[in-house]
Amino acid sequence: MPSYSRRDALKTIPALAAGLAGCASLTGRDDSLPMPTAWTVDVRTPTRAVRPPSGPLLVGTESPFRDDPMVSALDPATGEERWAVTGGKGRRSPLGFDDRHAYLFSRAERATAVDYEAGERAWTTELTGVDRADPGVVQYPPVVAGDTVVFPISGVEHDVVDRLLGLSREEGDRRFRADLPASLAGAPASASAGDGSDAGVVAPVLDGTLRRFATDGSESWRVDVGPSPSSVTVAGDTVFVGSATEELLALDAATGEVRWRAPLRNTVFPRPLVADGRVYVGGADYFLYAFDAASGTRLWRDELAAPVTRGPTRVGNRLVTVAGSDILARGHSGTVPFDPTALYVHATDGTLVDEQLFERTPDGGRVNWAVAAGGGVYVGQEWQLVRLAPEVLDAE
Repeated sequence: MPSYSRRDALKTIPALAAGLAGCASLTGRDDSLPMPTAWTVDVRTPTRAVRPPSGPLLVGTESPFRDDPMVSALDPATGEERWAVTGGKGRRSPLGFDDRHAYLFSRAERATAVDYEAGERAWTTELTGVDRADPGVVQYPPVVAGDTVVFPISGVEHDVVDRLLGLSREEGDRRFRADLPASLAGAPASASAGDGSDAGVVAPVLDGTLRRFATDGSESWRVDVGPSPSSVTVAGDTVFVGSATEELLALDAATGEVRWRAPLRNTVFPRPLVADGRVYVGGADYFLYAFDAASGTRLWRDELAAPVTRGPTRVGNRLVTVAGSDILARGHSGTVPFDPTALYVHATDGTLVDEQLFERTPDGGRVNWAVAAGGGVYVGQEWQLVRLAPEVLDAE
């Protein structure tokens, strides 16, 4: 077990009481978290915010209610809503996006593309075999690969056919279906070249394999990396994935050949982050790591208060990571709560900039994720979305 030196030294900050629930609307509060915030809006269980380079801040919702938006566009500076697109009842997936559309699908058995400049639904395609009772079937975002968008339909129960479904980005027409031998273990990632050639997607499967599929549904390669792989990151010609074999692996994206393995002390849940020749990964062993992306040499690690469940994500020369909270694990574990929940800010050289421990549930509900998007850092809670103030990244 990790030592308790870091956890004992964490700053304990009293959280505010009383959470507020509701539809997306500007609240004007700046006290939603016990740290400086730029703005707060009410969103019921927001999915990870994304911001396309030429578009607004986009956020989905896991709300099961018909009147809650499928996806909303917010002004990044103020949080004011620009538009919202509603849809059928049913929890919706996190967002995928390209240079024109945001993509999502729902337990209401629909895949949808939204034109995020116009704020209008571009197309909707009916899905089959999506169990509305399965909590994990819409867990992972759609993946853009060439002229295809791939929807990862994979439940945590045994009544969903685990598969990748490829649809046309422009029209939503069916391109391929690739059945999987087991549930997805984490989020797939696009393996397309920068010019869109050799398009494909790499998927981690609960049987311990990592598989690359082309956009005609054919399997390009398959590698046994050991159960259970994490969500996947593809950077250039390399695939990065964590494994319950207590390793971080780098593989050739074209062939699946393992380039290097780096030791960890437990499994990995979130995607590794690759930037400036480094790969950053948070483990269930309570550590945040940095490795050299070319060689796998460990550059630094820092002990946290709980297993890393979201992140790290990067803005400038800062890494933002969430440890603790709940995570829906594949297999027989179900939803696993980790305590305490804490938010960390590190410099990319491993220097700890700030750490915030939530001893009680903050206003707005538990912290589910933090993400950098378009130069800002956003935190998703049970009932609200928060943009952190810039000074959080420079705390002393």
